[in-house]
Amino acid sequence: MRQCKGRFVMTAVLGAVVLLGSSSGAQGPLPNQSPAVSKPPVAPKEAAERIREYAQEIRKRQAAGLPVNTMPPSSPAVIKKREGIYYFVSWSIPEPLLKEYMREAFHLGATVVFRGLLENDMRMTVDRTKAIAVELGKEAPHTTIDPIIFRQLGVTTVPTLAVVNGQSALHVSGAAHMEVLLTLLGRADATVQPIREWYNNQHRSWQLGGPVEEPRPAMPVLAGLRRVPSDLTRYPITEQDMEELLKERVRQVDWAKVQQDLKQRVKDRLHEGPNLPLTPAPASRVFTVDITQRYEHDIPNHDGSAVVVKAGTEINPLVHVTLRHRYLVIDGRVPEQIAYARSMMKQGSSIKVWLSAGDSDEVGKQLRCRVYWLQPDMVSRFQLAHVPSVISQNGPLLKIEEVAL
Repeated sequence: MRQCKGRFVMTAVLGAVVLLGSSSGAQGPLPNQSPAVSKPPVAPKEAAERIREYAQEIRKRQAAGLPVNTMPPSSPAVIKKREGIYYFVSWSIPEPLLKEYMREAFHLGATVVFRGLLENDMRMTVDRTKAIAVELGKEAPHTTIDPIIFRQLGVTTVPTLAVVNGQSALHVSGAAHMEVLLTLLGRADATVQPIREWYNNQHRSWQLGGPVEEPRPAMPVLAGLRRVPSDLTRYPITEQDMEELLKERVRQVDWAKVQQDLKQRVKDRLHEGPNLPLTPAPASRVFTVDITQRYEHDIPNHDGSAVVVKAGTEINPLVHVTLRHRYLVIDGRVPEQIAYARSMMKQGSSIKVWLSAGDSDEVGKQLRCRVYWLQPDMVSRFQLAHVPSVISQNGPLLKIEEVAL
């Protein structure tokens, strides 16, 4: 269980902001609230970096035998600017309303924002999001999880519409159509009126069959973080703050166990080798392979100023070079094939050993030489099917000898 949590945390830290969507059961509205002035903006990537640093600090404290539950909170990140229209929602909004609001957010060009995961479950959230996106079709908006901007603007109830420019924002909360919310914002600040008028034209054009070509007006110049009061119905935010969830799960990870499991997986992978599907040769046979490469398109140089290889050119490297060794491909898990490699090496010929499977270190110790992994593209390029196989040069061709032991 801890291993699964560790993988979830590290995956989430690499991409703390996840594209998501909408829907869920309804809950009763909250009374009007007056959220406190929010913290300055922090970009989602900055939040991911803060979580990564937080995880590193926890590992250091665990290694030093120090408690992790008494760690001081991470320091505030550098203020980042934002610009655009954001529509804050939660899975607590009744599903039919949420779908309609998301459709309107698409017409407005607003980013739909959730604070966290549905029931703290990534798979459940993704599946619900995909289902709604499919239903909305071409009217599905850009959707994300961003707990940072919730805190920046002091959003405590949903749905909330916010116009953001730099480090300033104007927002209003209420379960109403987008035109109503834009009207409330426009009354509070006349510079928002052009966006409201554009949205009305855009909405009417969709009702008539398609969008207008006129681009949305630029974000208005705002002053500070302002909340426009309203007496509209609002819903609670039921999702846990995603950043806090990640921190909580980071604290729960047994990092010593994660490191141990990682070392074991690497060890198992090295022991297994490339594990390519080459079977024991049923009968000895010899055949040749032409490795001439034909280029169907021009190959330019690094800056595109000249063509290095013209389309239609055929190149056979064996015309220009001579192989100094023979190459023996064996399955390092089969003792008889290792013995065959040892007998060939005693003959004095220059042999390089490639493994289709098996532990290269162990086989190298038995043969007292360095052995290498056979690469997957070599299997198709050299038309390999069975082991042992001896690869050598025969003029401009490769000679493949399959040996039945």
